[in-house]
Amino acid sequence: MFRLVAAFNGAAALLLTSFSLGIVGADTASPDLSEPLGYFLAGLGACGLAQLLVFVTQLRQARRMRLSLAPGGHLGLTLAVLAFVGGVAGFGLGCWSASGIDTSDGGQSSNTMAVYAGKLPRHPDVKKTIRRRMDVRWDRI
Repeated sequence: MFRLVAAFNGAAALLLTSFSLGIVGADTASPDLSEPLGYFLAGLGACGLAQLLVFVTQLRQARRMRLSLAPGGHLGLTLAVLAFVGGVAGFGLGCWSASGIDTSDGGQSSNTMAVYAGKLPRHPDVKKTIRRRMDVRWDRI
């Protein structure tokens, strides 16, 4: 789970960075994405810290077993779980703050246009034009 949440935070931070630099979605003006990016990066750091704490705790457990000491290390696992919760919270806060960003143009014109699909209007010369272009006889169809 640590790696999965770290991957989600890292992918979200990478996507926000590429969007704000204009690599993805270059045709639109990007809003200020520093707040959600900060949350995602904090979540990524917290997941990295959680993985490091679990690794150190496992090393200490292996050392204690090798020396035939009583098992311990509950503090390291507790801190790892708290760091993991911080990583999940960072991802959640990043998603929440990114979804609340105002993306309206604010009076600026856009270079995009809407295209509406529908039926073509019936014109009496359409069959003749299509027959000439495709060399198809309509009485066989």
